[in-house]
Amino acid sequence: MELKQIQLSDSLEDISRIGVIFFKQLSNGPVSTLLRERLEAFAEELRHSMADRRPSEIDAVARTRKLYRLVGVDPTKDRPSSEKLLRRVIQERPLPKVNKLVDAMNLVSLREQCPIGVYDWDRIVPPILVRVGRPDEAYTSVAGREVRLEGRLAVGDGEGLFGNPSLDSDRTKVTRDTMRAFAIAWAPAEAPRSYLEGVLAEMRETAEEYCDARVSELGIL
Repeated sequence: MELKQIQLSDSLEDISRIGVIFFKQLSNGPVSTLLRERLEAFAEELRHSMADRRPSEIDAVARTRKLYRLVGVDPTKDRPSSEKLLRRVIQERPLPKVNKLVDAMNLVSLREQCPIGVYDWDRIVPPILVRVGRPDEAYTSVAGREVRLEGRLAVGDGEGLFGNPSLDSDRTKVTRDTMRAFAIAWAPAEAPRSYLEGVLAEMRETAEEYCDARVSELGIL
């Protein structure tokens, strides 16, 4: 799969910008102790820094909320995945423990306050289109519940929709056996290109460090 096989729909060109990275090889597996320690240490730092601040006061949080509003979604009812992680930290709730790659991308998402979806490359049927969900479109989430996608930002392949910046599908989820993956970082079109470049660089560095990942391609649409 290549970057040229992913397209942003015409209706989103003036609204959204996405960063994409392909991991052509990686060593995934159970939760890494070192990665968990890094996550918990950052969460503790974040709790202190957020003691007298609201999430909406963070520029990246405000930008992502605006992206949702531009497509008619209330971000206080359907929160971006990155803000969900932030609120877990503030509320002193444990962060999810999934596997090395997912935890690594969650660390980047939490640090940069950028929603990131990560998918098993070998479960995708390209080409891929990022668009707004149509009436009656839905999928089963990684948590096992139905996610209705009408009017919401979504990404789909030849078999239907499989991800969005709030909650991804079970069909394309990354497991401990995943050997190839790709990830999407979501941002509004007004976000500086340098912001997404920084997010992609951190995704690459973190996946290389904890999953011995090799990147075949990355870019911004």
